[in-house]
Amino acid sequence: MAEIVIPYKPRFPQTEIHEKLEQFRFVVLVAHRRMGKTVMVVNHLVKQALLCPREMGMFAYVAPFKNQAKNIAWNYLKKFTEPVPGRIVNEQELFVQLPSGAKIRIFGADNPDALRGLYFDGIVLDEVAQMDPYVWNEVIRPALSDRNGFAVFIGTPKGINLFHELYARARSGEDKDWYAALYRADETGVLPPEELASLKKDMSDNAYRQEYLC
Repeated sequence: MAEIVIPYKPRFPQTEIHEKLEQFRFVVLVAHRRMGKTVMVVNHLVKQALLCPREMGMFAYVAPFKNQAKNIAWNYLKKFTEPVPGRIVNEQELFVQLPSGAKIRIFGADNPDALRGLYFDGIVLDEVAQMDPYVWNEVIRPALSDRNGFAVFIGTPKGINLFHELYARARSGEDKDWYAALYRADETGVLPPEELASLKKDMSDNAYRQEYLC
């Protein structure tokens, strides 16, 4: 395969997280707003799809709602696959197909039936705290089984829910396939201190602590 250069230059903590994404099958990432989570995981999907040794590789990005998933990730997916010669973009069904036959698709967790019957080599679930546990437990997890697919869960905290449960499981260390990490805005250096100070003034204390301090 000719060398393909994707126009993506990860920064900290993306560089650190990419290492973990290569090491663990299931990664639960709690991270503050504007850290660059979506760009990071889209590029992880692109890399894994390009390197997938299986025939007809299947990868997906899932957000709570399909329109939300399209607004968040679709343009990034097209941008970062543009340098791939012969890639096909399907605007109607929201997928990119690579020359190897591997596909990366956009889905919404609000329509789990669209995910039923499919297999996945890898999948990203974004804003997991807003998803019904049924989507992961009964639809997506079984779809990873025959291909030994990976899953990445990303978002910010929002009480006790599926995201909280998955994070607790990964943090327990009981399963070597699982990894969890938490990144606060006052620790990553992604946002300048003066912007964080401004956000803290403009937002309620609870909102700021949830969205930026995780």
